[in-house]
Amino acid sequence: MKYSCNLIRDLLPLYCDRVCSKDSAEAVQEHISTCEECKNIYIGMQQSISMDSERYEKQQLVSMQKVKKKIKKRNTIFASIGIVAGILFVIIVIRVLLVAGVIIFAVQDGGKHSYTSTDINDYGVFEEFNGYSKLDIFPKQLSDNMEVYKYSYYYADTFLDPTAQIYLECSYEENEYSKEIERLKGIQEEYEGRIQSIVYDTDSFSYPAYVTIDADNHCYEYALLIGGKKIAYVFLQFINEEDIVFPKEYLPKEYEQKETGYSIYLFEYQNGDRHGVY
Repeated sequence: MKYSCNLIRDLLPLYCDRVCSKDSAEAVQEHISTCEECKNIYIGMQQSISMDSERYEKQQLVSMQKVKKKIKKRNTIFASIGIVAGILFVIIVIRVLLVAGVIIFAVQDGGKHSYTSTDINDYGVFEEFNGYSKLDIFPKQLSDNMEVYKYSYYYADTFLDPTAQIYLECSYEENEYSKEIERLKGIQEEYEGRIQSIVYDTDSFSYPAYVTIDADNHCYEYALLIGGKKIAYVFLQFINEEDIVFPKEYLPKEYEQKETGYSIYLFEYQNGDRHGVY
């Protein structure tokens, strides 16, 4: 049976929380398998809901502090017992509203601020991209001496942090391949006289890789030399492994397992401050 997009989007929050009926779940699964727009909404919701616990706790703490200030200003005549009881009640409400807010925000962004393209003619546009990178790893433009095998662009303004996935796989003629390798070797970023250069990594991937971001704030950016003068260019930001659009063997061996990472675009100081040049 075919269902409307509006009906499926009403069911998506229940489906993500696994509280809908079996029939509703099957209806959602059938619909998103054929509807790209609803599928993107579902992906945005999943990525928002699955944000790490540390980020969730930080957001919850900030929300609680704001609510406590408002309660203190408006309820100065209440006794201390009443204030404590009110705060406990508000905490429960906030937790419920926060989850609902995540879902609502994800649905809105999925419908209005989510972009997907597999058309190679769109390459280089990266519409509305606002990720933690300048995308240095990617060629600025494609040439007639390149053969493109696959291109995919996905970006969404999801909750707290944008999510993005960019993938380009192509091969080069001999001279062009050598020029591209030299370009990759020379990638660097500079800030206040400090220079950070691209990393050549033969251990963290199944293929030799030039890496500009590795596991920094759930971001990855690298170029894999996959043989036969073929290169796979990758940028990932808060993307779950099950949503990867390219072969899993092209992922880092410890994808989303490292506690600390590296980014050519972030300059760190001894006091812990970091400056981004993206």
